[in-house]
Amino acid sequence: MNAAPDSTPARDGHRPPQGRRALWGVLCGAPAMLGAAVGAVLFTAGNTHQVQVRIALPAVVLCAGILLSIIALGILALSAGRSRGRARTRTALDEAAAQGAAEERQNHARFLARLDHELKNPLTAILATSAAAQNGAGGAEAWPIVDAQAARLGVLVRDLRKLADLESRPLERESVDLEQLLAEAIAALAPQDPAAGARMALSVTRVPWPVPPISADLDLLSLAVDNVLGNAAKYSASGPIEVRLREEAGQAVIEVADTGRGIPETDLPRVFDELARAQNARDVAGSGIGLSLVAAILRRHGGTVALRSAEGSGTEVTLRLPLR
Repeated sequence: MNAAPDSTPARDGHRPPQGRRALWGVLCGAPAMLGAAVGAVLFTAGNTHQVQVRIALPAVVLCAGILLSIIALGILALSAGRSRGRARTRTALDEAAAQGAAEERQNHARFLARLDHELKNPLTAILATSAAAQNGAGGAEAWPIVDAQAARLGVLVRDLRKLADLESRPLERESVDLEQLLAEAIAALAPQDPAAGARMALSVTRVPWPVPPISADLDLLSLAVDNVLGNAAKYSASGPIEVRLREEAGQAVIEVADTGRGIPETDLPRVFDELARAQNARDVAGSGIGLSLVAAILRRHGGTVALRSAEGSGTEVTLRLPLR
């Protein structure tokens, strides 16, 4: 049977509202926990009597003040920690942006220096030959030199235009059979360089499953493969050239390996830069754009290109393309 409510008046002559008592209990923390514990015990014992806990107002104010101070200090500490974290993040982002901008400026300066070098040599040869011919020092044999140097400039301009177009032209995707693409690229190289064509061998891993077709821009992908195969042919006068195709971890992997002159270790970090050429490749005709084109094409397709090389031993170029 329920006991009658306690009718004893409060100290100030009236009973505080029930909601205010509950709020004070929450603010004080400890009394609320005590009430919860007592209520749980009584409820478990089957006792449904009502219990009131009276607390003197000064104690409530003191307890609430302490609790609010703790909360305020916690909020301030949390806010300060977040501010420091945001400041550190901003600082790290600013430093990364500054470093990226500095690297971009350095790359641009290197590109301009290489472009100046590549343009200066053929222009100097053309001007010198032309001046000699005008002075009667040269004959008909001088003009083939001019033609060759002009052709060299034409190749450089064409390759630079290709590189610039790669970043903006939309991809014309279609289903591409990589094994067929590689076989056709090797067959097209053979008439241009019969010796290199005879040394090239294509191996395709078909077990436990073949490499499926991929969605790609056939023209661009053919250009990338032609450049890699052409480099292998140009820089390896003898020895086998292996072209390998396999599937690995959801990617199509194309490897082109040769036993040619290789690349000096000091030149490896910049092999994919525009107009970059290894120190031991100056005697071979080329613009230095080939690997830059390959890297740009693979990047546009969501793939990657990597190169391993040792001077005097050979080079291996690995192209990775996503299957989906």
